Amino acid sequence: MFNKDDLLKGVKKSWIPLLDNSQLDKIIKILNTKTNTTILPTDNRIFQAFKYFELKDTKVCWIGQDPYISCDQAMGLSFSVPKGCPLPPSLKNIFKELELHDQSKGDLTPWVKNNQFLLLNASLTVTEGQSNSHQDIWKEYTDQLIKDISDNTTGVIFLLLGSFAQSKSKLIDDNKHFIIKGIHPSPLSAYRGFFGSKIFDKLDDEFEEIFAKTIDWKL
Repeated sequence: MFNKDDLLKGVKKSWIPLLDNSQLDKIIKILNTKTNTTILPTDNRIFQAFKYFELKDTKVCWIGQDPYISCDQAMGLSFSVPKGCPLPPSLKNIFKELELHDQSKGDLTPWVKNNQFLLLNASLTVTEGQSNSHQDIWKEYTDQLIKDISDNTTGVIFLLLGSFAQSKSKLIDDNKHFIIKGIHPSPLSAYRGFFGSKIFDKLDDEFEEIFAKTIDWKL
């Protein structure tokens, strides 16, 4: 059974007003009806992205679609997998474009901690083995969350790769924030414009201009 206190344990204080609301109560009720399925990530990782820095410190919001569908991969950070887990295809392609040759580490937590990357999936849970299975459950909630981040911060870089992530641009005030759009790194689209796009060079340049520091890509 999912419990809100367990879900929000460890979340930084300034995120709580954005996360703890009546919509979350409804979502928990729905998740608790799915008694014959395995829901990923485990309950203490659903809000993992919000445990490392305060709302006002967000520098990059990188929007993904939903968690990985394997129990050993989903960890509550978009595109990231736990230490020791083989890299999924999209993450392999991200590393290739970044020219990161060590593919033994897929845990992106250092990017979160060192650069204040919010690695946010639009769906925070998934049924094991079923991609996009909880999109309808989370859409209203995470759409409002993205809008709330836009409304309550200034100068965040939103990285939107692929048409799904780019559809969220309507929720972001581009007078206050910076939106970088690119091709999704999945095997279906990586060779249609992701590779060679220098998308992370654009992110590097924007990051340095805004925050007067460079992104630390080490893992």
